[in-house]
Amino acid sequence: LVNSATGRNFIAVRDNETAARVIGVPVLRTKLLAFAISSFIIGVAGVLWAFTYLRTVEPAGFNLDRSFQILFIIIIGGLASMRGAFLGAAFIVVFPLLLSRIGAFAIGGLFDSGVLDMSQRIVLGALIIIFLIAEPSGLSALFDRLKRRIG
Repeated sequence: LVNSATGRNFIAVRDNETAARVIGVPVLRTKLLAFAISSFIIGVAGVLWAFTYLRTVEPAGFNLDRSFQILFIIIIGGLASMRGAFLGAAFIVVFPLLLSRIGAFAIGGLFDSGVLDMSQRIVLGALIIIFLIAEPSGLSALFDRLKRRIG
């Protein structure tokens, strides 16, 4: 999709809507198509997630925490890349596990699990703010920059 004419239209509208309109890209049609395709993909992902992890579909499975977690995956990974979504998902899944292991090892005897859980949320929130300020393009841009430096 990215390398097709439709994908190039998506990129043109994302980068500069006025310039895309000038070169003849149907902006409204492109936006509607992007919305439809993304809605389809998110719908399929939601169904797969519900049946894989919940074994049933009920409103309690889709709470506000899950919605924010998905938003944070995109913010941390990077808005404009497929790789960013995977890197952000890996970060959101692995980072709290590492933080809980380190927290349990370092201060496990001093505090209960509620304090460790709240400190995870605080650290994750601080990292999201840092990513928004320091690297708005997310982990994907950091990965590309590292790849260019190495080789």
